[in-house]
Amino acid sequence: MYRSIVCLPALFALAIPCRAEEVGPNETLVRFHVSAAPAPDPVLKHVLLPELKDSTPGNAVHGYLVCFMEQQKFFFDKEALERREELATMPLDKLPVQELQNYGGSALKQADWAARLDKADWQILLKLKEEGIRLLIPDVQEMRLLARALKVRFRVEVAEHRFDDALRTAQTMFGMSRHLGEHITFIGNMVGMAIGVHATGPLEEMINEPGCPNLYWALTYLPSPLVRVDVGAQGERMWMEPTFRGLDDSAPWTAGQLDDVITRFEELDSLSVGTLRGWLDARVKDEGAVAAARARLAEGGIPQDRLKRFPAGQVLLLDEKRACQARHDEMIKLVHLPAWQVSALADKVTSNGPILFDLAPAFVKVRWAQARLDQRIALLRHVEALRLYAAEHGTLPAKLSEISVPLPLDPFCGQPFHYEVNGATAHLRGTPPKGEEKNPAFNLHYEVRLRK
Repeated sequence: MYRSIVCLPALFALAIPCRAEEVGPNETLVRFHVSAAPAPDPVLKHVLLPELKDSTPGNAVHGYLVCFMEQQKFFFDKEALERREELATMPLDKLPVQELQNYGGSALKQADWAARLDKADWQILLKLKEEGIRLLIPDVQEMRLLARALKVRFRVEVAEHRFDDALRTAQTMFGMSRHLGEHITFIGNMVGMAIGVHATGPLEEMINEPGCPNLYWALTYLPSPLVRVDVGAQGERMWMEPTFRGLDDSAPWTAGQLDDVITRFEELDSLSVGTLRGWLDARVKDEGAVAAARARLAEGGIPQDRLKRFPAGQVLLLDEKRACQARHDEMIKLVHLPAWQVSALADKVTSNGPILFDLAPAFVKVRWAQARLDQRIALLRHVEALRLYAAEHGTLPAKLSEISVPLPLDPFCGQPFHYEVNGATAHLRGTPPKGEEKNPAFNLHYEVRLRK
């Protein structure tokens, strides 16, 4: 598949919450029945990412791919895949734990080892420079299969109250997420976010189990955002040049050159509207549109005397290239801003996009996926803060302001999470991004009760 950002709307479904949860018409409800628990001593007795002291020099990507060489049938057999889907979603107390001892065997142990290697070199930089949007990244998609298998092992460890083993699996999965944050495409980053969400489901189940250690400081110790997108953003900027290779502005095009350019872009199946040929045939007849395009290109530095010799079709396509690159940069410049600021600024960029590629809507989806993973981690941090408070006071706080440890803000709005107590039950809710107010995947509701 093409790895470009323009493919991301379909891939966005990767980040939908994976754990079996009660889904209402407009929200996803996760019920917690937890025990009060103080912080461990020392407070970082448990961590959720592999640490430097546990790292080994090496390329994690090669290590992950070796997993599939260990047990191909385990990962790709149809019956095994269907069974894995059942095991990933069935109630925790229904898991056939005896059947699942040593689940994944050496293949998943290989994943544990790979997640603790100190770098991830996906070895596609030169290919991206050459192939642009045509670059294929099948290795990234296989990471999803690996994460799904690790999730099942994680759930088995939780069901058997082997919390140290479960935390090691959590480290492996979050380590994979971080390694995919080093991928030079947004699609790679998005798969990393999806793997992070795969890990949060068993983590929620673990916190629900009696005897689970308090993970407030382990969650707080995670980097935020968990999965980077700045490296992917640089890669997304880079694919423009090879993709637009052939849109030459040094000399007029012949009719054959123009036809070749049109054919090449239509083969990508990435146009914002219909067919490029139909759009161009209509536009070349609009003298005002062609004159305006010439003026913009002249303002961009192409000499007027050269532009006068360009056919109208060449002028319009060069102007589309300019528009695409300009809008691309308008979005990428927001990459380090908080998600709630991105949403507000991106609205100013998302109308009247170019014909060839419109980055804006997909870029917003990438940032939403990043923020949704971070929101889920932040909500879990709140649950563990409630357990800390209950360990000291024997009850749940009436307000979040009564909690003494720092609490994160909701990444979608930059404000505190919604919190209320109704009887013996506390309710925590996140804020959905604009336009997703009725989408259950963006409306998380954590219901928390204390176990007596």
